[in-house]
Amino acid sequence: MALRPTQVEAFHRDGFLVVEDALAPDTLDALTADFEALIEETAQRLYAEGHIGDLCADAPFDQRIALLTQQAGLSLQADLSFPNNLRRAVYDFLCAPELLDIVGDIVGPEIFCNPTQHVRPKLPETLLPAGFDHWIQQSPFHQDAAVLLPEADETLVVTTWIPLVDADVENGTLHLFPRLHQGDILRHVRCPYGWTIDPQLVPADTPVALPVRRGGLILLHGRTPHGSLPNRSHAVRWSLDLRWNDARKPCGRPLPGILARSQTHATTTYAQWLDAWKVAKADTSPRTFYRWPTD
Repeated sequence: MALRPTQVEAFHRDGFLVVEDALAPDTLDALTADFEALIEETAQRLYAEGHIGDLCADAPFDQRIALLTQQAGLSLQADLSFPNNLRRAVYDFLCAPELLDIVGDIVGPEIFCNPTQHVRPKLPETLLPAGFDHWIQQSPFHQDAAVLLPEADETLVVTTWIPLVDADVENGTLHLFPRLHQGDILRHVRCPYGWTIDPQLVPADTPVALPVRRGGLILLHGRTPHGSLPNRSHAVRWSLDLRWNDARKPCGRPLPGILARSQTHATTTYAQWLDAWKVAKADTSPRTFYRWPTD
C-alpha cells in the first residue's frame, strides 16, 4: 500500500505514524511460521543438551519461547534475532513489496535496509524464571539515531516497528514523545537494557502509548524519543524494529545491510547478504559502532 499525502505530512509533523492494515496476513504468516520452525529447532537442541525435559510442542506461538525459557533458565531471544537469524524468510520479509512501498514514501526510491535491526520476543514477566533478565525485556527511552555513528546525523533513518501479535499497553507496546524529532540527538548513557537518554535530559512531558494490531506498523523518525515498558500480560509480545534510509546516504553502522529497492542499481540478493555477514563476522579488526563511550 502507498501512504496518502496526509499521512506523509503527519509523519514529518509528529515524528511518527501508525499505519493500520499495512501488511497482508500471508506476509506475516510466512514469517511467523519460520519463527515457529526456528523455535522448534531450538527446543530440540535444548532437549538434546539436557536443558529442558518438555518440548512444549503444543504451546502456541505467543507462549512457547517463554515456556522454554522458563524451563531452561537461559535467554533464547538472541537466537531469533539479527545477526544470528539470517534465514531466508527474514530476508523475504525485509524485501516484501508492500513494506517497501510504505518505506519508500518516506525515504525515497533508493531504499537501504539498515543493519541496525532487532527481533524482539518480549517475554511476559509472569512466566520468567527467578532472577532472569535480558535487554529485550525493557526498552528505556532512547532515540534510534543516537545509537548510530555521527556520519548518519544528516540521514533520515526511519524505523518500522512491526508487531507479530496485537500490541497494547499491557504487553509492552511503544511509548513515545511526539513532535520532538526536530531537536538534537540527546546524550545517551549505557544501562542494563542498552542505551538510554541521559536521565537528566529525558523529556518532561508524558509519553504517548501507541497500541497497534497485528498487520499494522509504526513508522518512527530516528530522533523521536521512545521506549517500551515490561510485558505485564500472559503472552509473548513479538515485534520487529527495522531501520531504513536512503541508500545514497550514510547508514551509521559499519555492518551489512540490504539494498532492497533501487532505480539505478541491482538490489542485494539473499546470497550476497549471507556472504557479507560471513565476512563481517570473521572480521576481528577494531571497529567503532557507537558514538558514545562504552566503558
